[in-house]
Amino acid sequence: MKKHYQKYCNSLTYIIVLTTCSILFSTKTVAQEDNSLSISESTYVYMKDQSLNIYPTMIDTIIATKRPVLFANFGSVDRNEIIGSYSLMPIKYRYARKNDYKGNYIENELVDNSKGYDDYSFTETIYSAYKKDSTGKLYIIGDSDLKQISNYYKIQDMLQIAKTQGYKVYSEKDGYYPIVYSIKTKTCEVKLDSWTYSELKLNPNYFATLDSDQIKIAALVNQTKQHSINLNKYSNLYYVQRKKMSAANINAWKNATNQALPLFNKIYKLKEKYNGNFSFTLLNKSNLWDEFVDDIGIAKGILGM
Repeated sequence: MKKHYQKYCNSLTYIIVLTTCSILFSTKTVAQEDNSLSISESTYVYMKDQSLNIYPTMIDTIIATKRPVLFANFGSVDRNEIIGSYSLMPIKYRYARKNDYKGNYIENELVDNSKGYDDYSFTETIYSAYKKDSTGKLYIIGDSDLKQISNYYKIQDMLQIAKTQGYKVYSEKDGYYPIVYSIKTKTCEVKLDSWTYSELKLNPNYFATLDSDQIKIAALVNQTKQHSINLNKYSNLYYVQRKKMSAANINAWKNATNQALPLFNKIYKLKEKYNGNFSFTLLNKSNLWDEFVDDIGIAKGILGM
């Protein structure tokens, strides 16, 4: 007879425990957080496998106007030339599909993306520019390729952390989608994805903090059993009696709800800071919290609390 209200219900799951709280990101990441790009041997292999490219640029001069022109060499680039560290430059580029009759640009010329030229005259792809630290030579890479490389480095960082902590890494490929990496702990399965990476960057002790909270939540949720039995008793009585339900039972129901609310609020507060994080799932899920949420929601809705 009990209706399942989903109000307040953001079911949360346990996440992994990393035994060491101090986490070091050993790989220099591509992410534009530090305006750098590092291409190692393994990165080069990954780029080649995924058809990701970084292109060197070259400068020429239009003889008639003596205007310097920046081009990209879209041919193959030698492995030894690609491997190395780079620094991000402030200008992003697109290249022209055709000549401009006013002479502002010519076909295949790289132009500053912020200039606002006619979009139809240029490629949709936007390129970030990087200067190689060892040679000072300028290279460009498409932003979509750069993002993919950045994600690759983030995964490598997390794989390193997981292996250092003694976890076995699982991988799964679903059709054309990228490989998904995850690990299993005593309480949950966690994906090594962008959300997990962001949490680790914000808080090196993220896993330890999260695990501590989940242990607290589990202990508190276990205390909801008696409250749920009591609240469910009155809600079932209401569905049978409706308006005939006595004032004494209604008041008892309100008192039972008021007694349960502090525990509900305490658990909800702990869970709330992890709302939206779908990167982990419980290995053993309990329904106690969902039932408690339903009981509180039904009581507050019917009693107008």
